[in-house]
Amino acid sequence: MVLTPAVEALFIRKPDPKTSLWSGSALTREEASLLSGIGKVGWMDELEGFLGEVVPEAKALYLNHLPDTASSGAGRGPGQELNEKLGEFYPEPERTSLSPLMAQLRMIKEPEELDQIRQACAMTRSAFLRVLNGVEPGMHEYEVEARLTAELITSGARGHAFEPIVASGSNALVLHYVENSDICREGELLLIDFGAEVNNYAADCTRTIPVGGRFSERQLEVYNAVHSIFLQARSLMVPGQFMEDFHNQVGKLWEEEHIALGLYSRKNAAARSGSDPLWKHYFPHGTSHSLGLDVHDPFDRAVPFRAGMVLTCEPAIYIPGEGIGIRLENDILITGEGPVDLMEDIPIEAGEIEALMNRRS
Repeated sequence: MVLTPAVEALFIRKPDPKTSLWSGSALTREEASLLSGIGKVGWMDELEGFLGEVVPEAKALYLNHLPDTASSGAGRGPGQELNEKLGEFYPEPERTSLSPLMAQLRMIKEPEELDQIRQACAMTRSAFLRVLNGVEPGMHEYEVEARLTAELITSGARGHAFEPIVASGSNALVLHYVENSDICREGELLLIDFGAEVNNYAADCTRTIPVGGRFSERQLEVYNAVHSIFLQARSLMVPGQFMEDFHNQVGKLWEEEHIALGLYSRKNAAARSGSDPLWKHYFPHGTSHSLGLDVHDPFDRAVPFRAGMVLTCEPAIYIPGEGIGIRLENDILITGEGPVDLMEDIPIEAGEIEALMNRRS
């Protein structure tokens, strides 16, 4: 695609009978225009001629791959080769990477993008409800994953936006556990981190549920602490907040909860008040990340939260000595009127989780 102040143009491969035999029919120019909303659509063999008309008048070129940083040899793609030709035949315009500008644009979601994310969240909800109504002791983690996958695809999603985590028991202590092969046992917790992908846009949800349908007294105590932190953290997600400050504020909230849970004393916490506070031992990852076309969308941590950003809120606790790992995660839209929880209708309170798990259809 080529954008100029005067025109936007899209160039696609011309349909080829041999290619169509193996890969199916290619888009016509009319179909590409309808899908993209771009009025001028040409064939790839027309691109160089078009560039010859518009590039000489340009003062700057914004490129996906700068010629001096593009890989060489067999790994070069057609875009890189084209950019090298631009540098060779049109050396006058200043050449700049497009990536930083695109990253800034991706941080703020347009209404059409929010529509896709909302759809992904709705399909994620359907999949979670299906799991709640079917998890039982003795099931394998991959059986839970299969139910999630089936519901996502049936509801119209492309599938998972990322490799799902289905971690029972102490597996939840492994932050990126993706084997999903263990048995879900009575008395254990099951951490599920997953999300639908809709038209390339991601949802990202985490819930932790009791395999047998009931939390133990200690599990419930820890779960409610995570839920309390989640509610407090979500309320802090307002315009002007910086990611690092937000995370540290949540960390201080966690410190109080950790002390209340008996994980360490206030004296112990005071002795570790520097760059490596004690709360990080039980909450070692970030509280939030940007969400959009990627589950971890580009985000500039030097930029404060702004209206239109979609960020996760995912406080967690990991207690190796007790084999407990609990994480709760929703997707939050930043607005000038306060945070909007795009997953507010996905069950999260402990009582509701238990009630749904024990209501078999």
